[in-house]
Amino acid sequence: MSCYFRQNSDTDIAIPKYVESSGVTYYTIKVRVAQVEWLVERRYKDFDELNEKLVEEIAISKKLLPPKKIVGNKNPTFLEERRQKLEKYLRELMVFFRIQLPRVLAEFLEFNKYDIIYLLQDLAKLFIESGEALLSNRKQFHFSALQVYAISERLNLPCPPENIEHRGRFDFSHVLDFCTQLEILKVTPVKDNDSFASDYNAVDVPIGSSNIIPKKLKFNLNAFRNIHTLKFYALPPENILDIGLLKPSLQKICVHNTITTSINQVLLCDNVHKENITVNSPTKADIALQGPITSSSGSCTNWPKINELNFSGNLLTQIDESVRLVPQLRTLVLEQNRLKTIRNLAELPHLQTLTLSVNLISDCINWHLELGNLITLNLAQNKLKSVKGLRKLLSLVNLDLSCNLIEDVEEVDNIACLPLLETLRLTGNPLASIVDYRSRVLARFHDRASEIVLDSEKGTHKELDTALVLSALHVSFLRKKSQQ
Repeated sequence: MSCYFRQNSDTDIAIPKYVESSGVTYYTIKVRVAQVEWLVERRYKDFDELNEKLVEEIAISKKLLPPKKIVGNKNPTFLEERRQKLEKYLRELMVFFRIQLPRVLAEFLEFNKYDIIYLLQDLAKLFIESGEALLSNRKQFHFSALQVYAISERLNLPCPPENIEHRGRFDFSHVLDFCTQLEILKVTPVKDNDSFASDYNAVDVPIGSSNIIPKKLKFNLNAFRNIHTLKFYALPPENILDIGLLKPSLQKICVHNTITTSINQVLLCDNVHKENITVNSPTKADIALQGPITSSSGSCTNWPKINELNFSGNLLTQIDESVRLVPQLRTLVLEQNRLKTIRNLAELPHLQTLTLSVNLISDCINWHLELGNLITLNLAQNKLKSVKGLRKLLSLVNLDLSCNLIEDVEEVDNIACLPLLETLRLTGNPLASIVDYRSRVLARFHDRASEIVLDSEKGTHKELDTALVLSALHVSFLRKKSQQ
């Protein structure tokens, strides 16, 4: 990302070509600030309007801009000559405004899209005009990676010259004030197109007409010390530096549609010893500190307030031991990953909701050893044929087994014995295609059949009557079998 205030001596501007579209001539402006480049297309009419504003506001010479021409203005020789003169015009302006660009020129050259100072001026103007209304919506805001990076970098810069012409409307303090009031922060590669938020390939796509790549923008979140929810879409978690600074306040982390393969990439994204982490319980003094505490042995303290983690749409292949750094966790969402089993959940005594839908799980052996206090379990769209490993999850109330490979109605016996179970989803399994499917499933719950919500509906009178008969027959069969 560019910073003209700091890199004005390494700035260049050129008009390498002109193009015609629908009978209109556009001049392609190439702006370079240090390593950052971007393109802007402008008509001569735009140049003329810019010049009039500069003459009026800054009192530059009106003669700097090459004059209009009514006849022959489509002639290639004339257009080439005008291209050269317009390039000279812009370069003279950049020399004249070596330290700070007036807003009208910054917007003309789109510095407000790619430059730290001018992009933040746009944010400052937005927040001073609409900040109160924006914060009224649950105190949440959606930033692009470029905007968060600009805020992070601006904190390390000296104050640029004050823009007197706008009387404080573009002051960075308006941005900081807004950020400190936020409670929910959402960050995506770009903001204008939400489709990027669901595509982790977006991190390799340059932003706009520039050469800025989102995944190369590393930033801290120092300006967002009061957020309790962080939502991170389609960006490498390692882009966040010093995430431990958020430990005292953060309650929920959502990381969606990234190439993350391990939870420690998030919970330990600023720790260089992820592979050799020793998870220790924190002391009261540790929790009081603001920032990650890492010893020479590579140990790390807990996140004391995290109660929800959402890692949907990533590439997780396992639940690594870093999940133990969130001992107060109540909700864990891991849908749309590549998990085949679960582990490291036994030390999360408060875990009540676990979502594992759309994974590669084919068995669930002795899961009660990992999930002793679970209330809601979602295993939809996996590869389960048997659910015997769930028969001892005695606290389970809600269970979703839809779209698996369960064929035999006898498999229901493994969950019908759960005393607190209220809702069950089995739709999408081969089992759901058998005759009297609902009645046969409800029959396995015997006296509790009327209490069960199967596939989002309670049993009808007819289904329950049939289930009662089937239940009696099943009990009779079991008694005879036991007597033999």
